[in-house]
Amino acid sequence: MLKFLVRQQKIEILEREIIASDQIAFVTLKFTFDGDWKKFHKVVQFTQCDETYNRVLGTDGLSCLLPAELHAGAVKMSVFGYDAENTEGLRATTVPITLNIRQSGFVGDDDNSPIPPTPDLYTQLLQKISEKGKDGKSAYQIATENGFVGTETEWLESLRGSDGRDGVDGKDGADGAPGQDGIDGQNGANGQDGVNGSDGKSAYEIAVANGFIGTESEWLESLKGSDGRDGVDGKDGADGLPGKDGIDGEPGADGTDGKSAYIIAVEHGFTGTEAEWLASLKGTDGKDTPEVDLSNYATKDELQKIEENAVYLENLIKNSTSVSYTVLFEASADALTDYGENIYTYYNDGYRSLVGFVESYSHFCCAENDFALYFNQNDFSWAGSVFVLCLTPVVLTSSMHLILSYTVGASQEAEFYLVKKIDKTGSELAQYIYEEVQAGNAVALSFKWLYSDTFISVMQSLENVPDGEYYLAFKGTSDNSHPMIKSIKFMKG
Repeated sequence: MLKFLVRQQKIEILEREIIASDQIAFVTLKFTFDGDWKKFHKVVQFTQCDETYNRVLGTDGLSCLLPAELHAGAVKMSVFGYDAENTEGLRATTVPITLNIRQSGFVGDDDNSPIPPTPDLYTQLLQKISEKGKDGKSAYQIATENGFVGTETEWLESLRGSDGRDGVDGKDGADGAPGQDGIDGQNGANGQDGVNGSDGKSAYEIAVANGFIGTESEWLESLKGSDGRDGVDGKDGADGLPGKDGIDGEPGADGTDGKSAYIIAVEHGFTGTEAEWLASLKGTDGKDTPEVDLSNYATKDELQKIEENAVYLENLIKNSTSVSYTVLFEASADALTDYGENIYTYYNDGYRSLVGFVESYSHFCCAENDFALYFNQNDFSWAGSVFVLCLTPVVLTSSMHLILSYTVGASQEAEFYLVKKIDKTGSELAQYIYEEVQAGNAVALSFKWLYSDTFISVMQSLENVPDGEYYLAFKGTSDNSHPMIKSIKFMKG
């Protein structure tokens, strides 16, 4: 069960759980509303892609079921309410929050397990309006609850009054004289016909009274159901047998000569003869030349290290059977599902899981950047610092390497740490990792961001790290460096 508090225009998550797809009438969402909301007729609205589903809570309802049509991925949920008695059309709404549905392992035949469609909003409203109260108790049931013992027939018999006691026989009196016939009564006047009852409201008028805005034609159009979801793609067929090697093609014709460097220079704006262009290539004396800021570029030693790493990686690829990885993060469309609860952040507003952090800082891990971790200035302005805390422990030895794939806007020192494993989980573990780093109890890795405007992979040796089980933590800053990280892996080999 998921629990939420709706206060003014905000939804707060009180109790969260992992949601799997392909569930029918199983996941319950329970809501608590503050005093301002209690008078409203309330509706919970779910939006995924271009589809919208509504669950009517009514005035007193506090829970609903998750629509069965929702599939794996992000879902926006909000609440709106209206006061049917308010003639000015009062309406209350909330800011949406994001629910993340993970892919389930369910495999079935859609014909045998169809997804029951969620009724549209108008159908649910009519159902609420037409609900009747339960039948009251019979008089016999009330009598039984108040102490009567016996069958219904015995109870009916008990309602009859008992005979009076036999009186003493009186003496016969003398017969009286016959009475006179009475006068016939007059016929009563005919009663007046009752007033005709007023016509009931049309279904369109009921919809307007309950919050619909638009013409009757627009309302009729809204009753049409949305198109059904696309069917599941069929499974791939088995691969065919390999074809025979084709015949080698004939050698291609020689290409035309390319343009000379002088011609290319002229095409790009150089004015003068070829001799003048050659003379222009000679550098001037180095005297009085202003200093050039090379801080954003890799040094010769760093370039040498990258080259050595590339050779090392190439050798490992050739012997890939002996290489394995522990992946802490890999950018993909499923990144928030795969790592949303295994990675936490620490920022100005405290500790949050990755999936919760993205709800407030949407550019940190989004489709626009292929779901890489991006320390951007849209979310954090200038020089905002975010700690990333990986809650997955890794068994490390001195022969292993940390491999990062990233881009970065400037070469500068980086902060990467290893913290010893402890028996904690969730936000409590995230707080422990961060506080160990701040207290100086973590192993600091000697690492530097290397400027690159395209993704590069670098390898960090762990030869000075004592063997053990560790958590990884690092800091990114939205300054000149503003790194974007595509993958974080530990390589064994």
